[in-house]
Amino acid sequence: MKESEKLIIKEVQQDTYYNEIDCLKQSKPLQKNSSLIALSPVLDSDGLLRVGGRLKNSDIESCEKMPVIIPGKSYIATLIVKHCHNAVQHMGRHFTEGAIRSRGIWLTGGKRLINSILHNCIKCRKLRGSAEQQKMADLPSDRLTPSPPFTYVGVDTFGPWSILTRRTRGGSANTKRWAIMFSCLVTRAIHIEVVKEMTSSSFINALRRFTALRGPVKEFRSDQGTNFIGAINELDITSFNVEDQPIKDYLQNNGTIWKFNPPHASNMSGAWERMIGLARKILNSMLCDIKR
Repeated sequence: MKESEKLIIKEVQQDTYYNEIDCLKQSKPLQKNSSLIALSPVLDSDGLLRVGGRLKNSDIESCEKMPVIIPGKSYIATLIVKHCHNAVQHMGRHFTEGAIRSRGIWLTGGKRLINSILHNCIKCRKLRGSAEQQKMADLPSDRLTPSPPFTYVGVDTFGPWSILTRRTRGGSANTKRWAIMFSCLVTRAIHIEVVKEMTSSSFINALRRFTALRGPVKEFRSDQGTNFIGAINELDITSFNVEDQPIKDYLQNNGTIWKFNPPHASNMSGAWERMIGLARKILNSMLCDIKR
């Protein structure tokens, strides 16, 4: 430690801990209400207050064995924290505190001071600031209009699952199955249909089964179709396409309107995507223990 540093620290200690220094010079015990009594302070050969303890026989550096005490409310402590915080490249409170300790300095109330300085650090606030919450638009009328269940429906496909279809002499035969979820946008009720293949005819049959049980639907909503079949895009399987003429004819004959969400607007599918997540979690837990 340089002589100039020793002189500055000694002046700061004398201004704050003059009672403790006088007691140590006279070899008297510290007062019970002293803020340094838990540190067992000692005076070194330069007259500096240092932290006592039981590490005198350790192999670490002497400055770390008995760090010099600096009052946390002093301006010098603020400068030390800012310097060490910049030295560790704004890495946070624990790194800053470690850098201060490695320099042989003990700040009284150091954690409180470090938190205060880091809270006001502009660079840290930029790096670790919380993202703003997007203000959502008003809900569409079909989500708020009182109507019978499944009058307004969100539809999506999820899967596949590999299931055991039959047993043969050579073993078991597995095949894939997908599920189509019809979610009521008003009551949040759900209806799930299982399909064997991703074709227009399979989708029409699923629609017929759904409307036969739940009644006619006034309006369907779905995404643009590229993610309409979920994870099976990688398998190069024919996808459901609402623009196919058979599906168009079926929808027109039933007086049903189909609305697509805009591209890259997955938030508009949240009403049924959330229900798909719950259903997928339940089905995965039910099917994982079944021998295939």
